[in-house]
Amino acid sequence: MEHLRRLLDPASIAIVGLSADRAKHGGRVLSSLRKVGYTGSVWGVHPRTPEVDGVEMFSSLLDVPSSPDLVASAVPAGVVPGIVDDADAIGAGAVVVFAGGFAESGADGLGAQTRISEIAARGTTRILGPNSGGVIRPSRGLAVSFLTCLDRPADQIRSGPVGLVTQSGGTGSYIHNLAAANGGGLGVSISTGNEADIDLADGIRALTHLDEVRVIAVVLETVRDGPRLIEAIRVAAEAGKPVVACRIGTSERGGAMTATHTGALARPARILDGALASLGVTTTETPGELLDVAEVLARHPRPAGRRVGVVTHSGGVAILLSDLAERHGLELPQPDPGLQADLEDLLEHGVAANPLDMGGIIGGASRFPAVVDRFAASERFDVVLAVSTAHPRDHTAERARSLAAAERPAVHLWMAGDVGAVGLETLRTAGLPVTTEPRAAVRALAALTAPAPDLAGFESTPLRVRSERAVPLGEAESKGIAGSWGIAVPPGDVVTSAAQAERVAARIGGPVVVKVSSVDITHKTDIGGIAIGVVSARAAEAFTQVTSSARRHRPDAEIAGALVERQISGLEIIVGTTVDSVFGSMTLVGFGGIAAEALDPAMGLTPRSHAQAMALISRATGLATALGRLGPDALDALAETLMAIGRGASIDDIVEVEINPLVWSEGRWVALDALIVPAAKHDRWRHTDAPMKGER
Repeated sequence: MEHLRRLLDPASIAIVGLSADRAKHGGRVLSSLRKVGYTGSVWGVHPRTPEVDGVEMFSSLLDVPSSPDLVASAVPAGVVPGIVDDADAIGAGAVVVFAGGFAESGADGLGAQTRISEIAARGTTRILGPNSGGVIRPSRGLAVSFLTCLDRPADQIRSGPVGLVTQSGGTGSYIHNLAAANGGGLGVSISTGNEADIDLADGIRALTHLDEVRVIAVVLETVRDGPRLIEAIRVAAEAGKPVVACRIGTSERGGAMTATHTGALARPARILDGALASLGVTTTETPGELLDVAEVLARHPRPAGRRVGVVTHSGGVAILLSDLAERHGLELPQPDPGLQADLEDLLEHGVAANPLDMGGIIGGASRFPAVVDRFAASERFDVVLAVSTAHPRDHTAERARSLAAAERPAVHLWMAGDVGAVGLETLRTAGLPVTTEPRAAVRALAALTAPAPDLAGFESTPLRVRSERAVPLGEAESKGIAGSWGIAVPPGDVVTSAAQAERVAARIGGPVVVKVSSVDITHKTDIGGIAIGVVSARAAEAFTQVTSSARRHRPDAEIAGALVERQISGLEIIVGTTVDSVFGSMTLVGFGGIAAEALDPAMGLTPRSHAQAMALISRATGLATALGRLGPDALDALAETLMAIGRGASIDDIVEVEINPLVWSEGRWVALDALIVPAAKHDRWRHTDAPMKGER
């Protein structure tokens, strides 16, 4: 962190590749430093030592007067490893590498990037880049960057409460421009580029320690080290600095072999989104939304709960915001009778509901701020969204001044168009939380009001490796392992003949399920390998039916017989775990059965606590509501089941687990089907469908 401090608050900067040409990267860095008012020492390095006005030049980095805190490498890729080596030799704090042509360009470039990574690993100098857009911190007069966002006038390069870490320099420049156009700026921006050394996690950790940064915005394309990112976000959360992310792309991570719905659903985008959701990170869809959400979070105090009061004077916008609020889990309680009576004189054919449509808007400029103030004073709401849609132009200035002077905070959604531009500027100048986009407003409210996540233990998730020799176990053996973790399974046995099937069915009593037993067949329904509702007298026939159908459809499969077990019905849930090469163990939960892939399950970091498990369940669309209908214990029991599976998979070195369906029956969750994949073959797992005895 000391070297990252030198990166963000350098007392001296050496620009390698500096010439008098201001169009080149070195010249642009010098020009930008002067524009934003950098007061530290600046040295230039160039083998021909050209004259550069006001800068002492040296032919080699080894010749500068003392160890610079920061080196700006404005030279081609082929020269960079030598520059990084020299910087480490003189004890420089950090090197910003602008050049491209490294890992993204092929084998030679990858080799060069590996060399600079090795220098950083063995020395003390940190490397930002290559392909970095640099670092900008207006409060320190720091602009070691070639980005075009610095081409604007000096008074438009301002500080602000949002810090940015971005893997895309161009997107970072765009966000700087958006902030400037809004009358503000960014506290700090760090462009990590190819991340040969300094990565997203380092950037988040560095911004966590800066007083001017209240919210950390992240633009990410890929995550290279999951545990380090998890730890950095945890540290930021403990410091009270929320993280907001815009994910602009993902890449495949290793082409994992999957045997389950869980594995098939564990696509990179779902893995990343699930991990971020588990960590309490708000994700956005565009860079503009990222900035808006981060700005609102930085400028509004955290409310006590999720009860939102919405004030507007457009019925259509009221409906839109109701839809968005429901999607994001916000509560919209109705005003109490006292507030309704208090609002009566301020409404013109409006209805005192929530969202509140004030009706007519011609009754004076003071009406809207007065209604907002009454909503904000009500104990019925934790936070108020004040929505200014189109209104008379001559109302704008007074409306905005009144809103800016209000004693009670509100989030502002300004949808008044260009005729209301003066009011928008007033709100922004006053430093109020304001956006012009409804989705950003509601997403920001959801982030503001979300309960603080339990992050304990996530950063220590082991990154187990899936071997090429890993193969699924049979259902009976998988259920036996699940039983050892405390998961209930129906009574049943694997049988090898029609006669045995009839005897086992008679012993179980009632309808049974007869399923083909084979380690080679994971999806039995697709091939007619299951018979349900079978009475004991028809069990022999069912045995012949499912085994014959399996042999017909899968002549290559080894058929061990059939599994006969008690039939249990109820609400079907899918639960499972899979191991991701970046984030480690991930857990999935949602509605199950044969439609598991068609519904909307939740995926996240495997829960280590009851609170983490409950948070994961709550993200599966409609699941918590459905579980509530099963009785008071079903939800808690499912959370405990998720934790049990996660613990068992870790202890037994399992890389994939799926229980589908899991059914609530007689006060407990019962695994009706299970599939487990150990990390690799070994003696403990026999890879046969061994008989099951009794109920576990």
